[in-house]
Amino acid sequence: MRMTEVHILDSKELAARLMDMRVWLDDNRYEPSTFTYFFLHAGMKIQVSFKIDDEAEAFAQKFGGSLLDTPWAADQRITTG
Repeated sequence: MRMTEVHILDSKELAARLMDMRVWLDDNRYEPSTFTYFFLHAGMKIQVSFKIDDEAEAFAQKFGGSLLDTPWAADQRITTG
C-alpha cells in the first residue's frame, strides 16, 4: 500500500481541487483505500492511500504531491549476524 500527500495552500482552491481529484480518480477508475484530509493554518493537507503502487504514483504526479512511504520489496531479507 502506498500513501500520497498533497498540500493545498490557497483555501479558495479547496473545493475545486477536491472536485478535480474526485473526477480524476473516477475517470481513471482508481479506488483509493483511504482519503483523509486535515485542515491546516494555511490550507489543507490531503493523504490518499492506494493498494496499487502505480495508482499512488500517478496521483502524486498529477496533483503535485509526494509519496510518503516506500513499498516493501519482497526480495529484501533481514539477516542477523
